[in-house]
Amino acid sequence: MARPSYPLLTLSAVAAGLAIVSWPPSAGGGAAEAARQAARPLSDTAAGSAHAPESSSGAFDGLPAVGALFEVDGSGKLGDHSCTASVVDSPGRDLVVTAAHCVGGGSRRGDIGMAFAPGYHNGQTPYGVWRAVAFYDPPEWAGSSDPDSDVGFLQVTDVNGGAKRVQDVTGAMSLEADGPVSGPARVVGYPSDTERPVSCRNRVEPYSTTQLRFTCGGFPNGTSGGPFLTGDDEKTVVGVIGGYQQGGDSPDVSYSVTFGSKVKDLYQAASASSAAGSSS
Repeated sequence: MARPSYPLLTLSAVAAGLAIVSWPPSAGGGAAEAARQAARPLSDTAAGSAHAPESSSGAFDGLPAVGALFEVDGSGKLGDHSCTASVVDSPGRDLVVTAAHCVGGGSRRGDIGMAFAPGYHNGQTPYGVWRAVAFYDPPEWAGSSDPDSDVGFLQVTDVNGGAKRVQDVTGAMSLEADGPVSGPARVVGYPSDTERPVSCRNRVEPYSTTQLRFTCGGFPNGTSGGPFLTGDDEKTVVGVIGGYQQGGDSPDVSYSVTFGSKVKDLYQAASASSAAGSSS
């Protein structure tokens, strides 16, 4: 698979790759793929954009609410950055959204072995480093690595033990989970072999009733979890790189789980749990 950076993958993520091999033909390939190529967008809820479409991503210094996910060793030292995540508005002001395959299967609290560095570039962490202390994923991902459930939320806390919340430092993206979208979008991700994120603006469209597709070159390993951003201010998350082929087997085409009722329910559960945990 092209998107995950393999040092971070757990056995659950490896199982995800195996599950994709046996995915029923109705989910991709052959006549189904041809039908999807010709399919009309299912909806047009993504807001317009004044930006011209781009065919390839370009490096930049990042966005405050989008960052790299790092491995963390037992001493708390950052390892390699292997995926991407973004801060989403939540009552506890401490949630980031990413692809479930970046973390593994099974919602849990405690030491996740990961940290989030929003706005990371060239070795700099302008908005601090935030330790992951809880993970929330759909039961379908935890149980069978279902490609239509490849999304998850991490609760993060100040790595220095302070009381500040990440959302208060970086701001946050809005989460839209109203089903398939079609229209202009910006996708941002952190390639695992570079020290700056990449960005591209093009159209996001349905690939199926459960998956979105975004065509733009330059999204290789490490960009999994990168947000699909829509709206005039490009601050609404409607997807993250993941899902079909764990986000795509080519850096030229990226996929995402469609954010519908499943993601909305997961977000609400994560929000309630993180807010309760933060106040206890």
